[in-house]
Amino acid sequence: MRKYLFLAIALVVGVLAFTSCEKGNEPELKGKVYHYHGISYTEFEFEHDVYISIEDNHKMTMKWVGVKVKEDAEPVNLYLYNGVWEQEDESGYHIHCDATPQLPDGTPFKEWEEFDIDGWCGGEHCSFDYHINGTTMGIFDGDIVK
Repeated sequence: MRKYLFLAIALVVGVLAFTSCEKGNEPELKGKVYHYHGISYTEFEFEHDVYISIEDNHKMTMKWVGVKVKEDAEPVNLYLYNGVWEQEDESGYHIHCDATPQLPDGTPFKEWEEFDIDGWCGGEHCSFDYHINGTTMGIFDGDIVK
């Protein structure tokens, strides 16, 4: 009986250790973080979330949650680094980003090698254009999630 109890405890500890390692792969967003939920309009439409973190030094990081490269593709989460933001007025901020999208573990996302974003976000709404691999254009329109 002790042998089974030991095996059960070892199994639970192993599962917990593996699960905590997986969560550790997700990068932390720094600065003030805005969460928007909306629709990307590309060759097809899909709903997803965008998190934009802006730091005092005007650096910006974006986390895209539930992004699809094709209509029937499984959604993925992507990070875009090296973005910048500028305060235009009290209603919002202008964003710009040229980046290589990365998966949460830091590896490049092979489907999209180049990503170019330009748009405007505020306390209630965010809208920006984006180009993928230099040609494919999309538009994201979303509202703030409180």
